[in-house]
Amino acid sequence: MWDELGFRDNPYSPKPIHANEEGSELLVGRDSELRKLMTYIRASDTHPTLEGPNGVGKTSLVSVAGFRLLREFEEGKPGAYIPLSAPFQLTSEDTLQSFKQRVLYAVAQQFISRSSLLKEKGYSVPNDDEIDQWLNSPLFHLTGGGGSLAGFGGNATRSTAPNSSSGFSESGFVSTVKRWLDECFPSRAAGGFICVIDNLELLETSRGARELLEAIRDELLNISGLRWILCGARGIVRSSASSPRLQGVLAEPIEMKPIDDASAEQALLKRIEVYSIGNSNPPVEAEGFAHVYRIGNRNLRNALKYCEDFSMWAHLEGGLTENSQDKLKLIEAWMAETADKYERDTSGVGNRAWRVFDDLVAQGGAASPSEYEQFGYETQQAMRPQLKLLEDANLIESAVDESDKRRRTIVVTSRGWIVNYKRSGFEIS
Repeated sequence: MWDELGFRDNPYSPKPIHANEEGSELLVGRDSELRKLMTYIRASDTHPTLEGPNGVGKTSLVSVAGFRLLREFEEGKPGAYIPLSAPFQLTSEDTLQSFKQRVLYAVAQQFISRSSLLKEKGYSVPNDDEIDQWLNSPLFHLTGGGGSLAGFGGNATRSTAPNSSSGFSESGFVSTVKRWLDECFPSRAAGGFICVIDNLELLETSRGARELLEAIRDELLNISGLRWILCGARGIVRSSASSPRLQGVLAEPIEMKPIDDASAEQALLKRIEVYSIGNSNPPVEAEGFAHVYRIGNRNLRNALKYCEDFSMWAHLEGGLTENSQDKLKLIEAWMAETADKYERDTSGVGNRAWRVFDDLVAQGGAASPSEYEQFGYETQQAMRPQLKLLEDANLIESAVDESDKRRRTIVVTSRGWIVNYKRSGFEIS
């Protein structure tokens, strides 16, 4: 489909952009946040954090920051800041031990991947052949009664045994990786591996996030040679970072707000330019994208998702045209029809719930449960049935955080904003 339209790939993909030259080019409207993040990684003794709505572009920003720092190191700038291959996510099922194992395994793998680069730049690195053999073989070598890894431990007697836990069956593994990090990155200025914890809100409450982050503070956040970035939504990063045990460890969050309308149009134009392989015919052009972006309360990921859905529909229905005004009218009509269909699916929502919804939209689409009086209720419990109806209709998302009632954990969903477009008479604020 995209080839027929003159593209080598989907220009409306809602996935985070990649940590490469293309991703760096596609990041539009984030110069200030990117400069702040890269400066914190290089210069601060605290770990940077990002706070912003889901879909605002936090993961993309982190990817590009890591890519640019690595490229600068390759080009000769001091400081080896090397991102791990993928971000981590914490869930309520994670334990300190399981998370530490995942992190240090990824660090060991990255030592293998970047060994040549680090050696070329004069860094002290462990023997990557021994690391690779030990981590990625179904067997690990036992020397006497203890394992041998890159010269750590052991005596003259050798045997083999199943490597049953991906490199973590040896008690000395943690201390060995820490030693590698100490030797490779003897100071903060020397750099370190960039580790990302994404979607911190998956821990559901700021208490859960704080407890796990406090547990990993000394075990991981204070390890030499690891630079952490924490990302989250709904105020969970700010709440977690306010813990006395984490102050001085985590920096104040860099606030990620939606990019302005002009930058959103430029982001779309850049995607069309980068992915075009000739005389392309984009189903949604800049003006149509801005229309969708505003309807969805300026959520970049959701706007791209709806443009992708529209493109698939228009292609399959044979409704594509090359005239820009006709394209704009068609996407406007499709969005109106989508909004009408979504509203028809909300038959279970009564008038009292709609009043809560409209009030929530009027104050920007996010609120704390403790703000129940602003919605005309005497208690939080009294408002809860109306929130449940809105949740069941997928108009809002709601979470309870008993440890921090200030967190704005009631938010309008993507579908909710589309329904609001219909309820407002197809007007865009």
